[in-house]
Amino acid sequence: MESYLHDDPRMPAAWGPWFAHEYITYFTALSLPEIINLPPVRVSPNPGFHDGRFPTGPNHVDLYKESYREVRRLDPFSSYDYAVRNGEFAHEPPVQDSIEPWKILVIYSTEPDLLLDCDLELNKRQKITGGSHGWRHMQFSLPGLTIGMAPESFRYHTELARKSFAIGNDYWGWRFLSRATHYLADLGHPFHVKAAPWCFLLKSLPSPHRMMQVLSATHTGYEVYSERRFREGFPAFRQALTEGACEGRSSRSDVFAALGGYIRTARDRLNPIFRFLMDRFGRDLVDAYASLDQNSRVDAAEQTRKCSADAAQVIFRESNAPALQELDRMTAEILYDVGRMLGMLLAGFAAGRPGRTG
Repeated sequence: MESYLHDDPRMPAAWGPWFAHEYITYFTALSLPEIINLPPVRVSPNPGFHDGRFPTGPNHVDLYKESYREVRRLDPFSSYDYAVRNGEFAHEPPVQDSIEPWKILVIYSTEPDLLLDCDLELNKRQKITGGSHGWRHMQFSLPGLTIGMAPESFRYHTELARKSFAIGNDYWGWRFLSRATHYLADLGHPFHVKAAPWCFLLKSLPSPHRMMQVLSATHTGYEVYSERRFREGFPAFRQALTEGACEGRSSRSDVFAALGGYIRTARDRLNPIFRFLMDRFGRDLVDAYASLDQNSRVDAAEQTRKCSADAAQVIFRESNAPALQELDRMTAEILYDVGRMLGMLLAGFAAGRPGRTG
């Protein structure tokens, strides 16, 4: 029987519980022999390529999961904080250790959801995305405005990966590429490239607080759903990512050339998912996010995480199980495209083409 990430003996329990980006990268990497068969690389210090174009969150620290100490065993079905794992990790690079590139790709793919992009002043309009974290992980359009910079986040981290490989720091080449996979997967997430159906936005303009509550409930509620499915070992998601990754690998296409169409397709998929969530869960799901404070200095991503348990109780009520089949189908289609784009990206780097930065 094939392993899932949560029961793969090659992945220490200290690194768990696992989250959606890690599952996505895991199933993609395992579908690509040129990635999974790469020999281990030596852990190295961060080469320090960051510049003023893309500042790092002031509270971010590079942790090295290669050096770990297991300190707890958390229940994955009630764990929602990306920063709280079963292990504690080193602040200094354990340069005596080596690790396989595919594991680097998996275990650091949630790094952008920690403090890397938080607590920054990037743009005067970043409040629309809930703070600097959302600004770097989303991009959608309002009349006359472009909100967010997720494509730039993806391109920037592929550039860092290319530079690291060029100076022989393969460890950080794969680790920067892991961060890039996160932003690329986000660009296939409908709620990261379109806020909501236009009709909803127009009707909600007189009630901005209620509008933000609904947007948070549908966006993060959808993520709570998909994460739970991965943790359950839902086979359709694995199949979609595997088939997509194999298609992306065999296409030999340029991931940057395909990026625009990928984003447009994700944008087109938002309305049916939004309607499903509101029609099926409606007030109960929105009420799970009643504690959100639009004027808080706390990043919206951190606030919504605190609502995740209540959202999960609404979505995964036993009475809702039959209805989730439609959401499963729509999500598998999304994950196929995400796997396809990640397959293009990773196969290209493994084949020695890291210089293509779009």
